[in-house]
Amino acid sequence: MSFSTSPGQTQQRGRADDRLDQSTDSTPQIGTLGGTPPMQTRLANIPAQVFQETCEDLVQNIRPEYDDSRIQRHLKYVWMSVHDALRHDPNLKEHLVGRDEFLKNVKNRSGGEQDFIKSLKDMAKNDSWEPLFDDDVFVTLTRESGTSKIANIPELMRATERAWSSTFQGNAQLVLLETIADLLKKSISPYARLTSIVNSSGTGKSRMVDQLGVKIITVPMCLRPEGTRGFPPPDIYLRDWLVPRDSSDQSAAQRRLHGFAYSLLTVTRTALETIVIDSEGKDVATLPNLDDLDVKNMSEIERNKHVSYVIDRQAWLAETFRNHMTTGQSFNISNTYRNKFYKNVADLADELMGSSQRVIGKNKGSPGRYESGNRGVEKAGELLCRFVDPHGLLDSSKGPRRPLVVFAFDEAHTLTDNPSNMPWNFFSELRRILRQIHDLPIFSLFLSTAGRFSLFSPDIRSDPSNRIRDANSRPLDPISEISFDDLAYRALTDTVTLDRVVQTDWISHLGRPLFGSRWDAMPVTPDSSHQSETMILDFAKQKLLDGTTDLAKDNRPGSLACLSVRFALEFNVDGTARDVACAQVERHMRICVAVTTGFEKLVTVSGSEPLLAEAAYDLMKRTQINAVRHLADHSDLHCIDRGRRGELVAALLIMHAYDEARGEARGESSGRRWVTVADFMKALLPTSLPTSKHESLHDTLLECQPTFWREGEDRPFRETFKDYGMWFNHVIKIEDSEMFSADNLWKFVTRGAMILCSNNQRGIDIVLPLCHTKENLSPRSVTAILIQVKNAKEFGKEVKSTLFDAMGPFDLGVFRVAKEGALAEATPKPVIRLVFALASPEASVVFRGGATRKSRPNEFTAFDIWLAGLSADTFKQVGLDLEPYRTLLDRSVRPLGKISNFFFLKWKVGLDCFIAAYPVYRAKVDLSVPQCQWPSFTSLSLSLSRATTLLNPSKPNVDRPFLRQLLAILRNTFPSYRSPEVAIVLVHSMFLVLRTVLSVGIANLDGKIVKALVSADGRCFLRGLGLWFLLATPTTYTNSMIFKA
Repeated sequence: MSFSTSPGQTQQRGRADDRLDQSTDSTPQIGTLGGTPPMQTRLANIPAQVFQETCEDLVQNIRPEYDDSRIQRHLKYVWMSVHDALRHDPNLKEHLVGRDEFLKNVKNRSGGEQDFIKSLKDMAKNDSWEPLFDDDVFVTLTRESGTSKIANIPELMRATERAWSSTFQGNAQLVLLETIADLLKKSISPYARLTSIVNSSGTGKSRMVDQLGVKIITVPMCLRPEGTRGFPPPDIYLRDWLVPRDSSDQSAAQRRLHGFAYSLLTVTRTALETIVIDSEGKDVATLPNLDDLDVKNMSEIERNKHVSYVIDRQAWLAETFRNHMTTGQSFNISNTYRNKFYKNVADLADELMGSSQRVIGKNKGSPGRYESGNRGVEKAGELLCRFVDPHGLLDSSKGPRRPLVVFAFDEAHTLTDNPSNMPWNFFSELRRILRQIHDLPIFSLFLSTAGRFSLFSPDIRSDPSNRIRDANSRPLDPISEISFDDLAYRALTDTVTLDRVVQTDWISHLGRPLFGSRWDAMPVTPDSSHQSETMILDFAKQKLLDGTTDLAKDNRPGSLACLSVRFALEFNVDGTARDVACAQVERHMRICVAVTTGFEKLVTVSGSEPLLAEAAYDLMKRTQINAVRHLADHSDLHCIDRGRRGELVAALLIMHAYDEARGEARGESSGRRWVTVADFMKALLPTSLPTSKHESLHDTLLECQPTFWREGEDRPFRETFKDYGMWFNHVIKIEDSEMFSADNLWKFVTRGAMILCSNNQRGIDIVLPLCHTKENLSPRSVTAILIQVKNAKEFGKEVKSTLFDAMGPFDLGVFRVAKEGALAEATPKPVIRLVFALASPEASVVFRGGATRKSRPNEFTAFDIWLAGLSADTFKQVGLDLEPYRTLLDRSVRPLGKISNFFFLKWKVGLDCFIAAYPVYRAKVDLSVPQCQWPSFTSLSLSLSRATTLLNPSKPNVDRPFLRQLLAILRNTFPSYRSPEVAIVLVHSMFLVLRTVLSVGIANLDGKIVKALVSADGRCFLRGLGLWFLLATPTTYTNSMIFKA
């Protein structure tokens, strides 16, 4: 799987022309015009008749056979025609330019006048004028309030084209090939050999499929709806033919799709045959002339050799076909070969539709199929496979099976949009038809960037097909493998500095390839650096918010997206949370790690993407509402895992302090994103202690001596951390404790991340990497702030030294000791250890005093600080947000909305009893524990978390207090023999025994009654019947008592 959030997965590449875009399954949504939403073209507001008349005028003035000079003379007529049409859009009226300014814009555009003339010729040749109306040479480019009112769309289009044509990085296409080969195994029998690629925008789905076409024959189809913009360009002719506007007739749709499937298979085979014919006499991959008997008699060595020939020929056919289909395409228009290819598909399908007859299926209830003579879908598929692999040498009966042809439907949600309010759609009908070739090594992929991918893997129970609900022919699970960190700059130890890794250029290349490839494709000029940073951040904001660059107060999904990308929020596993997570993947850049058919199981994460986190930081800062309020007041808070010990609250406090320190350090003119350790602690701690308002707590900290120190390191805080800084704008949650060792800590600095430890991590909850600002990043230049979070009231303002002992950097693995007992090569750096006692009723900030004994050679230097209570007297940034913080802290203690379905024990201070809660009642259990021993019981509770959390770090023992607690629980489980409950149990047992006796007696009477009836003994029959009714009353009463009990 290509996805990874490891800080170390980086690669070095050159600049612009050497990079790639593996992400252009999305569109550049930079800037909107007036009230026009992003992704909408200007044609949406122009009447169809006006557009048609304008196109007729353009045809008269621009012809493919005209030379450049003639077209140049006709540019004024082009302006006149298009200008008159665009005036019908009220949002554009005030932005339209005059003729002279239009001609000036044409000359000043990237590529100049010649590029514009070439575009006009291409449009005239393809008779497709839509892109011309979207060209910004007709409008004035302005910016208002930091948001593009008219963005330089042509430049973005060219940037996308350059990114798409650059060299592909990574191996995502090979992972996709392996996945498809597994899904083609003959050992599995799915409904059809097709699935969807599920993941958020910008993860390189389209480019990955395009690169698959270098090895495997891939037929790309882009069905992007009219009025939207993106890359690859839409196959307009195919889209309009495949999904006509009047599409409410299911029978007509079936006939059309049968014709399409047959013609697509046939035209593809014809195109490949033409490639082979055109290559005759050239040095290309060919196959030896063999018949089936020769193949059957082959030795294993000869067979393997011939298999390599088939694979080489398939790769040559695939790459040649891909070049034919993509060479010369632009952002708006496909090339001539591709247009002709799909016109041939539509023409052949029309011919077949006119002569096809419906053939009833063999199975009852089967919808049947359409055929014309011997021209059926299955036959066409067999001919195509036989052309690629004449003797079936690539067809494996065991294990993965190499695909011969892949059909890729991009923007495939077009197939699910029509017809509306019907139990079927074009996708469901096409899937039914593709089932006819499910035994062949032909695979179909469905991609969508419009947030509709769940439609390609619907809930099986609601699927209209009876066969698909069969457990033996279930649909295939969606594919979620993506490209991640493939564009990251190479970061070797001791080669980069802190100033380098905070630059926009650096952070844009981390994570999904969308942003790095877009950055590389931007024009490089002496004055373009600031503009590029602004554009890439605006672009990230638009992708994060699904189309806008401002976070509105009522934009709940948008605020959740910002919070998720910064704080690595995890969603619960219930149905409601799954729907929220799915929406975040579809429209707000959350990453899907795994998904099953029907989205019954969905695993999602927020990837480590510092550019998105930077965009989220800026968006939330502009709202002037702190992140904790966004989260505490969010309507979907119940869907979010809020932690068990208050670690989410601690992360919010830390991030709030860092953002505040960063704002103060950066000022208005500086672009620095990292802060010093001293500035961070100043923003985290209150200005003064509650007991001494006149004493500066920050000054006290700067002069504070370490709690422990190595020889020669007995220096105050100010001097110790004078040259240390920190950089993070988002959270990474790790599951492996090895990740926060010094060997890896510096890698987290390269991607601007703080570390949230796993739920069951011993002794530590949060790690903040620190690095020396005057040294290159390496294991020798980093240290950390180690934080433990407590959410139990037993941890008050009194310092618990055992908690600090559990945060020893050597014990945790931050620093390593050589096997022989000597220190490792890198001298351990000073650390800061913090304890957040958030549930403390009293506020307190305590700097632990220095040790009086000398340090041993393998010890470390540490500054220990105890922070008790959740208030402004403990954390400076709490301020007016105290209630939201307390709300989140309280809900982290209550992770489940309804606890009445679970058994738990709750300690009530002041009552010498346990309150044992059950689903329907509560019971009190008295304790024979002296009041002086109550504190040892206050932490007693049965944890409802997924992993048991120990409030006390010491190891539990089977001692007298434990036995007292166990006895108290047993008293409630096994009541006293004098209690009413015991009497009920005894009576219940008596009735159970009585029922058994009565049942035996009635069974004996039944036998006697039947015997008397057979022997015609009337007296015996009546006597038995009377006894039977006599036993009916106690039997009925006994059964009713047992039922009530």
